[in-house]
Amino acid sequence: MYFSKKRIQLLGYWQHLNVAKVWNLFRLYVSFQISRLIQKPWIWGVPATLSIEPTTSCNLRCPECPSGLRSFTRPTGMIDLSLFEKIIQENHKHLHYLHVYFQGEPFLHPYFTKLIEIAQAYQVYTATSTNAHYLTEANVDKTLNSGLRQLIVSVDGITQEIYQNYRIRGKLQKVEEGIRRLMQTRNNQKLRYPYVILQFLVTGVNEHQIPALLEWSKGLGIDELQLKSTQIYNFENGSPLIPTQQAYSRYVADGQGKWKLKHEPENKCWRMWQGAVITWDGRVVPCCFDKDAKHVFGTVQEESLESIWNNSLYHAFRTQLLADRSQIDICSNCTE
Repeated sequence: MYFSKKRIQLLGYWQHLNVAKVWNLFRLYVSFQISRLIQKPWIWGVPATLSIEPTTSCNLRCPECPSGLRSFTRPTGMIDLSLFEKIIQENHKHLHYLHVYFQGEPFLHPYFTKLIEIAQAYQVYTATSTNAHYLTEANVDKTLNSGLRQLIVSVDGITQEIYQNYRIRGKLQKVEEGIRRLMQTRNNQKLRYPYVILQFLVTGVNEHQIPALLEWSKGLGIDELQLKSTQIYNFENGSPLIPTQQAYSRYVADGQGKWKLKHEPENKCWRMWQGAVITWDGRVVPCCFDKDAKHVFGTVQEESLESIWNNSLYHAFRTQLLADRSQIDICSNCTE
């Protein structure tokens, strides 16, 4: 059954591919490997993937998230439909994947499903992430009609006590009801999409629930379950959120009372060759680890993404990454 569902997801992806997109992705991969070999950045191609931020707003208060902590120093807000369509119109020919998400809860954008419809009209594969508190009957219908291909639902506990430990102010019952509503409506209408992934951030607080999680998720009828390690700020001093099971942890004790990354990052990063992140107000930043947009390479209101992709700021960032990525602040807690 799992492989049957996985084929449906892959089919939805393949349907949005064409020769130009595959050729562009190939060129980016070749240029990435050559850059690693010569230790100098060389770019052959344009962004193949994008994450575009609908909004910075969120209903929850998750402790390791700047949206939840309300700790942004950058401007907050919601993307304009016109800006979103401009980005898609200028880049759709080479985009093979679009994540309509960065920070915040996307369903808080009043025209979120309209964003999906715009991308779908340009034949771009779309995905998003949600905490599932807004899967109302109306939103479910809009989502199913939008053409969204993949929906990632974040659920980090299967009892209210454990769930709210990380998803502060969250209501697990509301989440369950929303997921069931989506799955039942999709199945009743004999639709294949969106392909629904339940994502479980494993922490030291919820890891004991993993054995029961599989049956719990099956009961919801979701298509796939993913166990994901949790990024923790200030991990050096330890945290109750660090799992005891090493398979689910990004960090290990250093034997001297401190913690460190389990795997030392190498001076490379495929993300910096294959795609970019765009904030709600059009700022282009390197990746999803730059949550506060400290490294802005340009804005898509003022110039094309392709121009920004090849400018001196992007080049300098890639150069530093290949030389010594430990000198880049957002790379210090990255397992890429």
